[in-house]
Amino acid sequence: MIKYGDIYKKKLNESETQHENKVLTEFKVIYNTLLEHYNLKSVHQLNENSQTSFLTELSKYWDENNGLSEKGKNFLLNHETTLNENSTSTQKKNFLREKSYLVINETLRQSNIKYKLYDIIDEMYNQLNASNIREILTPDMITNIISESFSKSLNEFVSNVNLELSESAKTIK
Repeated sequence: MIKYGDIYKKKLNESETQHENKVLTEFKVIYNTLLEHYNLKSVHQLNENSQTSFLTELSKYWDENNGLSEKGKNFLLNHETTLNENSTSTQKKNFLREKSYLVINETLRQSNIKYKLYDIIDEMYNQLNASNIREILTPDMITNIISESFSKSLNEFVSNVNLELSESAKTIK
């Protein structure tokens, strides 16, 4: 008859082995996914600062005791990167570019701006008693004018953001 202590030790060893295999498998998955995300074959392709950033990011997604973190799971599901204290300028730029693009796109979609612009074109259509859109302007001219308006508005918006950020960046004496 096998002693309880022997069975316990055997099951404990099996459990530890399974946990170690799971953690190692998760490491391989997250490491390879990060390499793929940055179009790398090896972390050694990076310069020293970029290697530090890569390894810091890896440690945010995985640790040797617990395996994948919630951030790591989220990265695997959505390929959504996070920044860390060692992030490179390129990573910061890409992060801001991706996030701001999503915010701007969603804001434009939610604001129904396209339909508001169509309302203006309808107003012109009615005031001119037009029977065809070309009696207002050609579609190319209309879209060019809308593009110019977006550009002007965007330039004003970005100038204001730049001014506010510049003020925030000034050191207080």
